[in-house]
Amino acid sequence: MMKTMTMKRELQRKASILKQHEVYAYQAAYYLLENEALAAKAVTQALMALIQDEPFFLQPKPLQQEKIKHTVMKQALLTKAAALRPTI
Repeated sequence: MMKTMTMKRELQRKASILKQHEVYAYQAAYYLLENEALAAKAVTQALMALIQDEPFFLQPKPLQQEKIKHTVMKQALLTKAAALRPTI
């Protein structure tokens, strides 16, 4: 029970930190993709990747923002490539 509470608190802490970067991440994705749905998808993928990146949560906010930018750019490109891929 105690382990579950600790894990829940840690997840809430991480979510709180990621939420501080959410608008910036969406703005960066939308700037690159010029499409709301694709930007939302890219940001979701980026945040899912970052929540598993333990060192990210130990960094100061400016370094976190750089990491967010890098991760969002990568996910935006992957999302765009997947959207352009022809379906068979």
